[in-house]
This record gives sequence, C-alpha cells and structure tokens, in this order.
Amino acid sequence: MPLTAPRLAYRPYEYPELLRFRDAIRHSYWVHTEFSFQSDLQDHALADEKERSLVERALLAIAQVELAVKLFWARVYDRFPKPEIAEVGLTFAESEVRHANAYAHLLELLGLEEAFGQALEGASALRDRAQALGEALRRAQGKDLREYALALFLFSAFTEHVSLFSQFYVLMALNRRGNRYKGISNAIEATSKEENVHGLFGVELLRLLRTEHPEALGEGFQEEALRLAQGLFRAEEALLDWLFSAGEPALVGHRETLEFLKGRYNQVLALHGLPPPFPVDEKALRDTEWFTLELLADKEVDFFNKRSVAYARRVQSFDPEELF
Repeated sequence: MPLTAPRLAYRPYEYPELLRFRDAIRHSYWVHTEFSFQSDLQDHALADEKERSLVERALLAIAQVELAVKLFWARVYDRFPKPEIAEVGLTFAESEVRHANAYAHLLELLGLEEAFGQALEGASALRDRAQALGEALRRAQGKDLREYALALFLFSAFTEHVSLFSQFYVLMALNRRGNRYKGISNAIEATSKEENVHGLFGVELLRLLRTEHPEALGEGFQEEALRLAQGLFRAEEALLDWLFSAGEPALVGHRETLEFLKGRYNQVLALHGLPPPFPVDEKALRDTEWFTLELLADKEVDFFNKRSVAYARRVQSFDPEELF
C-alpha cells in the first residue's frame, strides 16, 4: 500500500529502509549538559564588538528556527500513517526539542533571553526569515497532497538542510581559525549532523511520493519549488547582512559565507533533482570546503552504525576547578 494508506498493524514494515533515519538519530543522541561552555563565556567576554555581535546574532537566529520547528516531524504520521514513519517522525521531534533546549540554554548563559524577543520585533531580516519558514508549516496543514509535498520540500530542504547552516558556518569558522567557542562548536557539530539526517529523510519521502503519486509532483511542481527556493534564498541573504551588520570580524567574512550559502542551496536542490540556480565563486567556495569535511564527510562512514566519535559521551559537563 502507498505511503498515504493507513496501516493498523505494527509489523511487518512496508518501508523498513526508513528506519535507518530513526537509528541514526538514536546513535547520535546528545544533550547540551554534556558540553562545558565555561571557556565560551570567556571567549565572548574578550571578543571585539564585531565578533561579539556576530556570535550573538547567529545564536539568536539558530534559536529562532529551533523553537519553531518542533511539531512538523511529530505530525508526519498524520499524512503518512505507517508505524515506521511515526517512529522516525517522533524521534526527529524529540531531537528538535533537544536542539531548542540547547540554544535556549546558550542564550541564557550569554544573557540574551530578553534580546530574543527584541530581535524578532526589531530585526526585519530575522522576522522575514521566520515568516518565510512559517509558510512551509502553514502549507502542511492543508488537505491537498501537492501542497503537503511542497511543504515537505520547503521544510526538509530549507528549514533542515539550509536555513541554519550559514549560522553554523560562521560559528564553526571562529572555532577552526581562532580556537574559540569550543562548547558552542561541539553543540553545532552535533546539531548539524542531526539536521542533515532530517533533511535526507525528507529527500527520501519525496522520492517515494514521486514514485507512488506522480500526479502530486507532476506538471509545474519543479518550477514552483524553484520559485519558492529563490524567495527563501533572498530571506537568507538578508539575514546574512543582518548577521554581519556590525562589521566583519577578522576570522570570517560576509562574502565567503554568502558563497557557502549559495553552494549549500545548489547542493540541496540537486538532492531533490532540481538544477542549481545560483552561480558561485568556485575559488571562494573552495575556502569553505573544510566545513563539509569536518561536519559531514568524516561522519558518513559510520553514520548509521555507531555513535559519533567526535566527542566524549558523558551525562554532565564538568568545570576543571571542580575536579581538584
């Protein structure tokens, strides 16, 4: 039976291959209390105004997305009523809660809780990005399968695979090039791996839909998807201007981050069988390849089989002074 046909029996699974996405999240499980952010607070206190502004705005932008997306995957079973899809969706939803908790904790540590609401009210770029991503959530509430397919495309491709990654990039660059923000870097590394799994699940669901319901993704679907993608890119480009509005710190620049963002868009659209719409500066893009190598390539070898070896597992972080 197709994805959209209900199945009451738990087993046998009709789509057992989808459970690898559930297992990937289980094996990558993390909570923010595993990481120490003590050195991050010192790094932030010693940073110049340009760097401090970039870090604060990047964390505010990440938190805004993480707080908004928790329910999409929890409701995917309503559209595709298979127990195995419910397991993946609910596992994803739980991971989104962990992400939201982590970045809310970082905002609290940096004294930015009040700034969160102020930024949404005052920063048009942050607000516009929130509205653009909210459109995907609204589309998912309708009954039309084509509209839901577009919502799934927008959500999995951009909310999960793109919208956070320019912020991830600038924060990871500060760690890579300046050996700063180690705790934040650990959280971002763990988050980015899980967001990538979420996005790949969306790719797989759309592939199945295209096979089982070609009419839903038929004439005009690709054109509309590309049009919406370009609109979302404009929102992300404006957000990037906002992130760097205090100026460029010495360790990471606006132009390289923009080229990274365009390259990321093109890669994600290619996963969905769409042509790359954004020309990129290949030389500038080569300077960003470390991000993919560090956060994705080295983990895909054991992605679905064992825990990440990039950080030590522990229940709680420790302050070095507490050990002596």
